[in-house]
Amino acid sequence: MINLFAKKIAARRCRRGKLPANTCRYVKGFAGPLDLDRCLGECRFVVFDTETTGFNVVDDAVISIGAIALNGFRINVQDSFEVLIRRDNVGAREAVTTHGLLCRDLSEGREEQEAVEDFLDYIGNSILVAQHADFDVAMINGMLRKKYGFELLNEVIDTASFAKRLEKGPYYNLAHKSGEYKLDVLLERYNIRLYDRHTAAGDAFLTARLFQILLRKAGQAGIKSLRDLLLK
Repeated sequence: MINLFAKKIAARRCRRGKLPANTCRYVKGFAGPLDLDRCLGECRFVVFDTETTGFNVVDDAVISIGAIALNGFRINVQDSFEVLIRRDNVGAREAVTTHGLLCRDLSEGREEQEAVEDFLDYIGNSILVAQHADFDVAMINGMLRKKYGFELLNEVIDTASFAKRLEKGPYYNLAHKSGEYKLDVLLERYNIRLYDRHTAAGDAFLTARLFQILLRKAGQAGIKSLRDLLLK
């Protein structure tokens, strides 16, 4: 559920004029209570992915963000987002090995603050979705804390945990085989063809395809509303 403490901090900073107007617009989107009885088919989900310089949430940096929206159960390819963040201190070998981005590409990206503000504008108060979401959320939160002193306010669904819940039922919190819920394994299990893997936009689209299938599977399991999705 939404971090109420983070919500209060963000709202207070807006009242004191310490946040940009467009960032406060994002914060105001959470002023009212979440409608937990809303049908899943009426929700806007934003599936996102980050590409980073490494896997240390403290020392590494986000270099690109990709996202795509689902309106209910439909992927809307026209409702998508992609940004490359300017980094002048990323080694060529490190960048190319992980995601194919060259130092030249990163030097031509957007400034971090501008990229983060555009991302907040795009996601609004939608439900966020990501594969192994804790990492991506932590990377975005690191930028938000540094720039604005608060964290993401959106509800977040982790597709790996969601798939495990649907496949294993009430005992989904028990241990599973190593690698059983990696993205590539899930994509193969649900017959989703790999496309543009290991780019933020490509991985966001593939995760959206996975989430779309999981939502339909959830409906068959009686998960019909946001309350069912977030609280069960």
